[in-house]
Amino acid sequence: MKKIKSGICKLFLGALLFVPMLLNAQDASLPNINSLPNIVMSVSSEREVTPDELYLSITIKESDYKGKKTLEDMQEAMIGVLKVNRIDIPEVLTLDFMGSSVSYKVFGKMKPKTEAKYILKLNDAGIMQKIVYDLENIGISNIELAETKYTKGDELITQLGVEALKKAQERAKVYAASVGQEVGKALSINSYNYVDAVQPRRYKSRALVTVEDAVENSSVASQPIISVSKLTYKVEVNVRFLLQ
Repeated sequence: MKKIKSGICKLFLGALLFVPMLLNAQDASLPNINSLPNIVMSVSSEREVTPDELYLSITIKESDYKGKKTLEDMQEAMIGVLKVNRIDIPEVLTLDFMGSSVSYKVFGKMKPKTEAKYILKLNDAGIMQKIVYDLENIGISNIELAETKYTKGDELITQLGVEALKKAQERAKVYAASVGQEVGKALSINSYNYVDAVQPRRYKSRALVTVEDAVENSSVASQPIISVSKLTYKVEVNVRFLLQ
């Protein structure tokens, strides 16, 4: 029995020693990419898109109303504005300091506070402008566009990557043809993607509009100002093509 075990151990050790030798032999048979005639192309593709998720930060402070209105009063008023604009409150409104969804019923059960911050998620810039305008009309003007997103960003990055690869291949073909060669398969591909977004601006209430603003835009006195900048998605690829 001991002789059998000893033989099995030797066979197992021999197999372990053979595996690295086999791998080395396979590696030696593979050509070094750098030794092959090749051409490296760096190409980018980018696109501007309109964000389809807008996040408004709304802050209510009792101190802003000098004791004439409570936080609960202003919460009720804000909820009224959202209802008039047909906003699905439980789905899109959150208490930022709690991080949980809130609704009209939850507001009624809250303990008295003197300040609260909310995040309102919207999908349309036109509706956002209307809500900001309506909120200011009831005395809520501490509002800013906190964040913007594009929900189809992953799909767009893939699409831009494919576009960049096709550009790289076409450009490589032109370059190769100029020296009497042809482009073969891709030996390596590296890609990088970026999202460039302009920092959202704070909402400017009508009470803060300057004379210069009014001269530049005659409607500024009746409408709040809040900007929604486009997002720029960019994909850069580095491709190494075989030359034939």
